[in-house]
Parts: sequence; C-alpha cells; structure tokens
Amino acid sequence: MNASIITLTPSPLNFDWGTDGLVLWIEELDSIDTLASQMSEVMDRIAFAIELQTGWDHRTDSDTLHPLYGYRLLLRDASGRWNAIRTDETGHFAGLIPLEEMDYEIAYEKVMWLE
Repeated sequence: MNASIITLTPSPLNFDWGTDGLVLWIEELDSIDTLASQMSEVMDRIAFAIELQTGWDHRTDSDTLHPLYGYRLLLRDASGRWNAIRTDETGHFAGLIPLEEMDYEIAYEKVMWLE
C-alpha cells in the first residue's frame, strides 16, 4: 500500500493529511476540536497541495475536475473519532457524517459504502 503523508501546520489550522489514492484522511492535531468549523479552508489547502504535486490548476482548465473529486474523505477529530466528509458536486465541503468509530480500518470500510 502506497500512502503519502503531508503535514501542514499553518496557524491556526493544525492538521495532517494523507491518501492512499482512494481515501483522503485528515487528522486534527489540536485538542480543542476546531478543525470541523474550518473544513472549507482545510479542504482548499489540501486541494492546492494536490495541484502543486500534480502540476495542474483545475480553475483554469475547464476539462479537469476539482482535485478532491473522487476521493472518499475522512476526518479524525480531537476526540479520536472518525467522521466522513460530504462534498458537493464541485468538491467543496458540504458537511460531516459522524461514523462513531475510533478504528481507522473500520472507518475506512464505512466511508467506502457512503453515497
């Protein structure tokens, strides 16, 4: 399994993220549980990082999709519980679905079955 981990620690957002090509996970590193309220900005930063890695800009190429399109998204909040991240058709944040799960492998399986 090839997984890449990228750490972003800009103030005030403090999170890690990575992907295996199917699921993109985000882990809150602070204990104050504020990342969910800033998820739009978090996702924008991750999308920009993906664009830097791949070398294309989805905003200027009308034939390309949003960088997060197609990924299943997971957020591990400060309590250690996993949440599925819902996106709209443009790849932007649309809400969280609590998975009530602490184990990554089980959360991974659950997010794969969500619509």
